[in-house]
Amino acid sequence: MHKRLILTGLLLTVLTLFSFQQTDGWMGKWSGEHPDGVTYTIQVNDKYRGMNLCEIHAEGIQTFYTLECWATGDANTLKVYYRSTKEGAFYAGNRVKLNDPFVILRREKGKTTWQWQQIFDGKIAVRKM
Repeated sequence: MHKRLILTGLLLTVLTLFSFQQTDGWMGKWSGEHPDGVTYTIQVNDKYRGMNLCEIHAEGIQTFYTLECWATGDANTLKVYYRSTKEGAFYAGNRVKLNDPFVILRREKGKTTWQWQQIFDGKIAVRKM
């Protein structure tokens, strides 16, 4: 019985560590440019209470803002959720559904893409900086 409890505890510890590392490959800064001349950057930080805190920055033609966000996912998909506007003019903030992904980053066939889920359309290629 004692050996079973030790094994169960060890297994739970390993699973917990694994679940915390699922998004480690996304940490850092990712950037890409939209054909309309706007550069989008996301800075994905370490986990806090089970989610990665992040910031999205947009800069370009008549565009400048920084958004606070949080993210969750796995090694191939990162779902990013809008929290608030930190700086600049993001006029669509009141139309964002907070419980739905705002942006999804995906790794497919050696490429990483940024796909808008709300407000904007389109997909852009991003790379780690």
